[in-house]
Amino acid sequence: MPAPSATEEQQTIQLLRELVRTNSYNPPGREDAVARIVAERARAWGLWAELVPLAEDRSNLLVSLPEEADGPTLLLCGHLDTVPPGDQPWEHDPLSADLVHGVLHGRGTVDMKGGLVAMLAAMRSLAGEGRRLNGRVRLVGLVGEEVDCFGAKRFLEAGGMRGVDWLVVGEPTNLDVVVAHRGALWLELIAHGKTAHGSMPQLGVNAIDHLIELLRGLRGLHFEHTPHALLAPPTMSVGTIHGGIKTNVVPDSCQATVDLRTLPGQRHDEIVDAVLSLADHLEDDAPGLRLEIRVANDLPPVETPADAPLARALQAAVGETIGAEPAVRGVSYYTDASVLQPPTKVPTVIFGPGDERLCHQPDEQVAVRQVVQAVVAYADVVRRLLGSVGERHDD
Repeated sequence: MPAPSATEEQQTIQLLRELVRTNSYNPPGREDAVARIVAERARAWGLWAELVPLAEDRSNLLVSLPEEADGPTLLLCGHLDTVPPGDQPWEHDPLSADLVHGVLHGRGTVDMKGGLVAMLAAMRSLAGEGRRLNGRVRLVGLVGEEVDCFGAKRFLEAGGMRGVDWLVVGEPTNLDVVVAHRGALWLELIAHGKTAHGSMPQLGVNAIDHLIELLRGLRGLHFEHTPHALLAPPTMSVGTIHGGIKTNVVPDSCQATVDLRTLPGQRHDEIVDAVLSLADHLEDDAPGLRLEIRVANDLPPVETPADAPLARALQAAVGETIGAEPAVRGVSYYTDASVLQPPTKVPTVIFGPGDERLCHQPDEQVAVRQVVQAVVAYADVVRRLLGSVGERHDD
């Protein structure tokens, strides 16, 4: 299994440092600067690259090898945006890309510019081998994953998944092989009541009181689910709540957002129906109350059997790269695979450098060694699945 040369390793890390120094915080979501840098480097490395404009300062990125043969298609997927750095102090500036004792610091090193660069470097390695694969390998860089998966949705609508046989998402897994992740259903709950003087609350309908009652009822709903061997049970978290204008005024409006994380087998439409039914009952018991339920984010769970050819090929590639058998597990976070995999049923694995516990945290950082190991593993799984023209593959 060819390893990158010292020069190639240096170029890979230089590109990652350049991307970390390039602000792509979302919100506001202006990823074009990152997309352009990656496209320019891809072309310099002998790859084909194209930007697909979606909105002002926002473009998806498509990369492929210069020569392709008919056959199966493996899609490598990453996102171009990061979350903002937050208000807590950092030991190293979030945009510094400081490299200290083999560890690279900054926002996006883990989530997920490290994985994106590793996938691109793997394609550079494949292109440099001078052999024609028995199929196609593509890389897509998507905008908007950190907010609404905007880029993934547009990619799917444009037919980007047509003909794809395997999907590898380069989110951080600490080089473990992840074959499942939970889904995310975000709800906006809005209570409309009637205002009144605080000394005469009986003349009003207190929106805050009734929204709290709705939240309590939501916690009491027991959504049916089958326990999953690799995933944590379903969870509910109230993320925000706003209501009222003054202490002595009965509030006529209150709203909250709720983050529900779901397991394979749970249907989001059934959960929404249950919440709507609960809201109807509460309205019947409180004349003058109106409750709105809005779906803000609907991303299904993702799951692929651990013995699927893609998962087995990646396990073998990682094992040979790191010299130990990788863990096969699930994760709690969602990825763009929630958009791309369920409607297509494409076998999907999440794999990338970096510890996911550092995602969205101050002092995000990744070991350079892991990024380089990911480069080798990505290239090797391509070879295992696609080989080269004239080779026979039993999978």
